[in-house]
Amino acid sequence: MNRIGSFMTAAALAGLVISGLGGCSKSKSSAPAATQTSSAKPKSRHHFFVVPKGKTPKIAFISNNTATYWNLAHVGIRRFEKQTGVHVRFLEPQNATVAEQNNYLNDLIADGYNAVALSVISPNGEVNELNRVARHMNLVCVDSDSPKSNRLIYIGTDNIAAGKLMGKEMVRLLPKGGDVAVFVGTFSAANARQRLDGILDVIKGHHIKIAVKRTDGGDAGRARTNAENVLTAYPKVKLLCGLWSYDGPALAAAVEGAGKQGAIKIVAFDQSQGTLIGIQKGVINATVVQNPIEEGYLSAKWMLRFCQKGKAAMPVSDIVPTGVKLITKTNLAAYWAKLKKLSGQK
Repeated sequence: MNRIGSFMTAAALAGLVISGLGGCSKSKSSAPAATQTSSAKPKSRHHFFVVPKGKTPKIAFISNNTATYWNLAHVGIRRFEKQTGVHVRFLEPQNATVAEQNNYLNDLIADGYNAVALSVISPNGEVNELNRVARHMNLVCVDSDSPKSNRLIYIGTDNIAAGKLMGKEMVRLLPKGGDVAVFVGTFSAANARQRLDGILDVIKGHHIKIAVKRTDGGDAGRARTNAENVLTAYPKVKLLCGLWSYDGPALAAAVEGAGKQGAIKIVAFDQSQGTLIGIQKGVINATVVQNPIEEGYLSAKWMLRFCQKGKAAMPVSDIVPTGVKLITKTNLAAYWAKLKKLSGQK
């Protein structure tokens, strides 16, 4: 993320001052007719759906789970809604499954939506479904990409770069090497795989070994249980690494419960309040933070552009990065204060 200060992207400076309310209720209002224009400039597989002037586009955002990470995406969407007056329907799969996402997508098609931004759970497994959706509305991927699909753009983190940042911190924390356990909801998600790839690239030659990998299907309670089991069954593990937002608090709880604060290092991901508290307490050593506020804002902004301008809105690159930053106890206070301010917290 190219950030302003420690959090916002330079590309979003113009929208920093405004905010509104993101919606998640199901709308049954009639959809404006949309015309389809083919894309010759970016990729021939792309299709664009332009809403007639004077009609308000129907756009939606689908997360990949119900983690608190998405509360910050809501902040960005509120800002967009206040700025434009365009409502965004916000949907969160309660069980973090592909089936739930597909049900939401089917509802959006039936309700005549013109654009959707989606955090893809299974980038390769959902390609056919995503391509079907792309024949009905403007499709944007956010947070987790599906580059093989016919989506128009991806908005979010360069996850390999994020993983490399995590890997560098592991090398710093384990100068003599050691075993590491990695936790995530599912490795089928592109963001999880890419973050791990970045880690592996950096720790090569540093005698650091990924000895254990555990998945939890998006269940924070199971993430904690997985960590507790690893601490018991793998006494050689020196560091726990969480690749999704709820992992930080779950790993911290497991380490505290085992009385191993300080003895077991933790490198987390995202700015969950529980993770920031863990850093403040010294239980979590570091976390790599994304920019979910801008993911929410920019995804809504680009969906609206596609609905208004079609292929003329297509950027030079089909990837819109939002950046990453390493947070430790050293820079925690300043980052947390800025995060609260941007989130409208006191």
